[in-house]
Amino acid sequence: IVLFAMLLCMSTAASAGTFGSRASYVEKNTTVITDSKEVGELPLRFYTKTPHIPYLGIGAYSEFVYKQPLTLRQNEDGTCALVNPIGEEVHCDPKAGTIEVRDWNRFFDLPLPLENEAKGWKDTATRFVRILDVAFEGEPEIVLLDFARYGIAVYADEKDIYLPVSTLSNMMTDIATNYMLYNGEKLFVQRVSLSGEDPAGVYESEVLRAETQGRKRPADIRKQAYADLCFTIDYFFGHPGIAFLDQAVADQGLDKALTNLGKDGEALKAGLTSEDLSEYVSSLYTLFFRYLSDGHTLYPGSMEVNGELFDNQGMLGSIAESYHRIMDFANSPATMRQLLNSVIPMERKLFWGDDVYRECDNTAIIRLDSFMPDEEAWDLYYKGEGDFPEDCLGIVLTGLKRASENPEIENVILDLSCNSGGSPDVMMAILAVTTGQDQLFGIHKLTNRRMTFTFEADTNFDGVYDEKDKETKYDFNYGVLVTRYAFSCGNLFPIIFREGGAVLIGEPSGGGSCCIQIGTDPEGFYYFLSSAQWQLTDSENVSVEGGCKIDLPIEAKTNGIGKAIYGLLGMEGGVPSYENYFDEEHLSELMNDYFMTETEADVAA
Repeated sequence: IVLFAMLLCMSTAASAGTFGSRASYVEKNTTVITDSKEVGELPLRFYTKTPHIPYLGIGAYSEFVYKQPLTLRQNEDGTCALVNPIGEEVHCDPKAGTIEVRDWNRFFDLPLPLENEAKGWKDTATRFVRILDVAFEGEPEIVLLDFARYGIAVYADEKDIYLPVSTLSNMMTDIATNYMLYNGEKLFVQRVSLSGEDPAGVYESEVLRAETQGRKRPADIRKQAYADLCFTIDYFFGHPGIAFLDQAVADQGLDKALTNLGKDGEALKAGLTSEDLSEYVSSLYTLFFRYLSDGHTLYPGSMEVNGELFDNQGMLGSIAESYHRIMDFANSPATMRQLLNSVIPMERKLFWGDDVYRECDNTAIIRLDSFMPDEEAWDLYYKGEGDFPEDCLGIVLTGLKRASENPEIENVILDLSCNSGGSPDVMMAILAVTTGQDQLFGIHKLTNRRMTFTFEADTNFDGVYDEKDKETKYDFNYGVLVTRYAFSCGNLFPIIFREGGAVLIGEPSGGGSCCIQIGTDPEGFYYFLSSAQWQLTDSENVSVEGGCKIDLPIEAKTNGIGKAIYGLLGMEGGVPSYENYFDEEHLSELMNDYFMTETEADVAA
């Protein structure tokens, strides 16, 4: 029986192209997990040259994850093409190890029906907002994906084009953050968890258990992991200009950028290709935290393997490792900035406590600390099984309603002084119910095309997109309280809001111009990176990385404690104190003076 099973398994061996040669493989149907549930199977191929690397067809991936079928066409010269439902093609030369994408947006970013499980620009994670259209300007640049440069084999036959699961997931990434992981036993198709939790069960495999207990990582895994990392960073990193190695990677690619670091870079490369899993994970942490950190680009840092926490440093808590972590902060401008910014929430709490809504004279102040929706709560609400959510969006909506019920309130300030960013869905919903704006803007840097997103929101939250949504709009004089803490959506929102008539108070926001993208590796680990596919801009096509323009600046003063902290780090200056940002009487005066001046100017005109 065992012999028969082996013969049956090996009968799936076939030939395919990898740089023009023939290669045999074993095919295994593999369980796919989504949200802790088995949702089907996919056929994985394990080629003789790389027996531990799972390969999957591009067409199979597209149809399973995005419900988008692709058709393969073979050419007489040994090349082939995949064709999508609207006739757009990508061309593959297995002999050369390349895939040419002539119009990336028409092939990968189709506006499919409004379904949570679909890809497409219309796909959003929440039910209260949807993207109606994305307009691209100009002719796209051709994108040539050179897998041979990284030693990644490309295979093709009469059915499909095959790539490693990790490479494929990184190439097929989308704005809805769908991605695929393989943990040595099962496939996991996931989206980014806003709670920050790893996909349930992804690290519960005998393969990872053995590696955490000392078994050496196979040579093909080590080679593929480094190849995937370089391929993904070289092609898909958005280069916001903040990370230590940002420009070097842009000019030379990740591998050469690390080489040019000298001994430190060579040691890091050795760790990234190490036989020891602990060294590999520790090196991932160092690469992302010290050299690539920009606020969006990061490695989560730890994993739970079969119920046991496996820390990225292996010796968390030791004096040596604690020292290295402090030095990571000091050597990374982005993470150092985050450390220094941590004083702002503490100072606000001293003056405003935990209040999410405050009134002073004719001004209401509504707290908006993130754009992270409670997706589960919103799903239950729309199903009629839960109360109106009390997440960041719920706080704003409840606050706006409360302000509208007080006839004395004329001004509303959204407090983004401690906003860490989040989902554009929340941002779009708030724009819709305040200024009525319905567009966001960006650049697709892979193809150098400007993008205009048009959206609509279910502003009365009745589960229906209709004319009644246009009736829900809160008319106030709007302001935004901003500090350098405000990042990502917390950075973009005041820029777009200002274009809708809001006044910005405080200091410029902290940047974060790129949407995130998920990168994966062949062992089931994942990381985040600033994406080249979705760099956000203002309406004039200017990157928002530099932060917002402030109309009414507030000076942040440096106290003695702040100077002492800087001195210990060997730096000049100090940690600024933001106590004068949280004087509601002054904020109300600023709003009244500004909009009175605006009104007088309008009357005079």
